[in-house]
Amino acid sequence: MPNCANCGAGLGGRYCPRCGQDSKGPPQNAVGLIGFFTSTVTGLESKAVQSFITLMTRPGRLTRAYIDGQRVRYSSPVQLYLWCTAFFFLVQAISPVVRLDTDAGQVVSSLSAVSIGTELSPETLRRLEDQGTTLPVFAERFDAAVTAYFPILLIALVAAAALMMALQFWGETALTHAVFALHWAAFYFMLEVLRQLLPRLGDWVTPVSVLTTLVAVGYLYAAMRLVYRRGRIGTVVRALLSIIAFAALLGTWLWSTIALAEKIA
Repeated sequence: MPNCANCGAGLGGRYCPRCGQDSKGPPQNAVGLIGFFTSTVTGLESKAVQSFITLMTRPGRLTRAYIDGQRVRYSSPVQLYLWCTAFFFLVQAISPVVRLDTDAGQVVSSLSAVSIGTELSPETLRRLEDQGTTLPVFAERFDAAVTAYFPILLIALVAAAALMMALQFWGETALTHAVFALHWAAFYFMLEVLRQLLPRLGDWVTPVSVLTTLVAVGYLYAAMRLVYRRGRIGTVVRALLSIIAFAALLGTWLWSTIALAEKIA
């Protein structure tokens, strides 16, 4: 009986029973390689698209499937989260959620249900003037610093969401909370992408903010019901508490960018 080239285990079929590697290697000729790589990329893209559609349209379904062991048909929670945040970063370059308004001398920002608008302190403005640094030049430095600061937000949101679920749903596994947090945060970032882009089609800032907040609450409620299987009233209360805590965390992060501006000035 042949052995697996990867781990050395005995092969009883095409796929290794220990590590899962396909015993049939890639084709050796150019024509076969083209077909092999094309099918591989197509398969990955198909899984990613299916995962994304399920994430956006079926609250909690990806988490429930992962916990129930249905993990091959969808992208992993970490992969999906990274893809969604990467798309958020792309939109962030077009429509920053945190920026320095050079006309008003303010750090301004807006995320769903959370906004800030605080002027730079007189000391900071004086320090910039002493350095000969104009606000437009400082704005570029600030944008770069905020971009580098974003990974803290990405980690903090998932950790906070998992902690919130653990505090509200005793008896569930840490895996359930972690996967739920990744999927919820991924959805939230995509919702924020939509909220940032829609106002560009017209003066819809306030209606879009209200609508996306309601969508976030409704999505979170439906996802909690499917994953944690608690009663309706209790789930509504938990969803509202989670949204408030989530907004508080975002607000804390946004306000910390003001301190960042003061620090780098």
